[in-house]
Amino acid sequence: MKSHIILAVLFLVLMACGSKESSEAANIVSSSVPTTNSTAEVEAEPSPTKEKHQKWDGFYFYDIYMGSIIVIHQGKYYNFARKESKSFYKDFEYDIDFELNEEGFIPIVRKYYLDRNDELTSKETVLFDTQAVEEDGKTTALQCRGYDYQPLVSFGAYLDAISTTRAAVVADLKANSKYQDDSLIEKALNDPDFVAKSGMTEVPLRGEATAFWQLLVNIIEAK
Repeated sequence: MKSHIILAVLFLVLMACGSKESSEAANIVSSSVPTTNSTAEVEAEPSPTKEKHQKWDGFYFYDIYMGSIIVIHQGKYYNFARKESKSFYKDFEYDIDFELNEEGFIPIVRKYYLDRNDELTSKETVLFDTQAVEEDGKTTALQCRGYDYQPLVSFGAYLDAISTTRAAVVADLKANSKYQDDSLIEKALNDPDFVAKSGMTEVPLRGEATAFWQLLVNIIEAK
């Protein structure tokens, strides 16, 4: 009888210790997991960097033989070159600072390039070669190395400004994609948010040329 009582007491002691350890472990796990409210507060914070750069955001084109494009988008500066008449490629990519310098130039602070192994590399750099022309607080043009780049409000406007035509690009689009609706295509051509929707800034640096019709597909399919 005594042995049964002793075993019962030992069993109760072991149960109590196990319960205490489980409770302590649960408290540790609970304290290490962030609450839903704190996560929501972090995500709700605005991004001042994006807002400061937006005054220069845009697509700027200079009408020379092969075509030269400057795109400023979300704190980055891109230079594109036209490939023949139906495509383009990304030539340079930079990070830019928040404020114009005293002479009104956009400060370039980091350069991205392909190294000898064709791997994307970046380095800090200081370059002042692009000047913003402003009127009433709005950027109306960019001046770069002696050339004036004018802002274009849509991809269709760019096609109108170069040696190709909208009709030629639309024909390529219909021949290479499922999109055949003229009204849908025209809407993409005139979309003012075409830089973000086209994904043009995401193409590989000095990679293969991207066809104009592919940009239109990206604009159509953008959410």
